[in-house]
Amino acid sequence: MEQHTPRHRPSGQYAAADSRRAAIIDAALLFFAKAGYLNSSLAKIAEEAGTSATVITHHFGSKQRLLMAVLEAREDRTVRTFGRLGPDSGGDSGDDVRALFREVLALAAYNLTQPGLIQLYTKLSAEAGDPAHPAHTYFAERYERVARHLASALQRSVDRGQLRAGIDPESIAREILAVSDGLQVQWAVTDGRLDFVGLYRTHLDRLTRALTVDGKGLDEPAGEEQCP
Repeated sequence: MEQHTPRHRPSGQYAAADSRRAAIIDAALLFFAKAGYLNSSLAKIAEEAGTSATVITHHFGSKQRLLMAVLEAREDRTVRTFGRLGPDSGGDSGDDVRALFREVLALAAYNLTQPGLIQLYTKLSAEAGDPAHPAHTYFAERYERVARHLASALQRSVDRGQLRAGIDPESIAREILAVSDGLQVQWAVTDGRLDFVGLYRTHLDRLTRALTVDGKGLDEPAGEEQCP
């Protein structure tokens, strides 16, 4: 049988394809953030990306798959920057609720550097309440995953004796997510004038004082007396 030598595409072509995909994802992110998924079209996204709807279809297959690529790209960026917040990261937060909350706050501050992503999330999370929306499953699974991770971290702090016994870690995790998302919506509709980080810090500090056995705040060392 005649053997055929595999043909390999030059690395430069791979790089060009990756660059084109990245440009399309960036354009889609901006368009989805501005108009929402339902009001966006491949033609408009293609115009924004300087390409054609046919090229987008070639790379992604459909608008729905393009949306998922955008969401996955956002998730990848977050993991690369704040991978220690992941449930399997074994990162800096450990069982220290103050370190955990400071990292949650740092992630919120980082998100503000990407306003298009916040606008995208506020629009998509509202649209995705419809079970027929292509991002419905993504948001449902993501909320469960993040809530589960936060609840697990809080439970470890309870077991360690840092948090008061009898608290409900899952309810607190849901509260943290609700406050974060609510502030994101208000930040978006005020065109960034709302002091998102300041308000979120105040909430997490108040929560820390209410939950911890020593009653100290977010930036107070645990187990040490507060200076007068």
